[in-house]
Amino acid sequence: MTITQAIARPPRCSIANVTTGEAIECLFNPTQLTEKVKINWNRLAIPGLSHQVLQYQSTGNRQVAGVEFYVDKFFAAKQPGNPDILRFRAFLRTLSVPPAEMLAPSRALIIWPKVLTVETVLTELEFQYRQFGVDASVLVYTAVCGFEEILDLRVTAEQAGE
Repeated sequence: MTITQAIARPPRCSIANVTTGEAIECLFNPTQLTEKVKINWNRLAIPGLSHQVLQYQSTGNRQVAGVEFYVDKFFAAKQPGNPDILRFRAFLRTLSVPPAEMLAPSRALIIWPKVLTVETVLTELEFQYRQFGVDASVLVYTAVCGFEEILDLRVTAEQAGE
């Protein structure tokens, strides 16, 4: 990669299967990202008080929904190694079902430098096939995914702002 190419192309989003160690780089970064966190409150009703007192209960898992990955065979053909665009589809599908020795789907580590790094599970997966070749091969498709963060440790306010 030349210096010009490194400057012109932003770091790409990649997804790793934490269980198998397999990782795949996205051909294009998603064009938008919506990150959602729900805060759960206990609503305490105190007789005679004009309002409910809110008491913190928990914070829901961070969700990243509607992430659209654009996959284009023509663009892939110009990339080093000419990546197989259907391999990306197969990779995402493996995240949607558990491996033989487990009861839960594999965890995915999403790394998008300077934007997002989060360990998740895939919660939604939709493929939209947009262009086909004369031989019926898939030329262009999008994969629309939903992810939910997996946390194994307690997070405090001081850590959440980092």
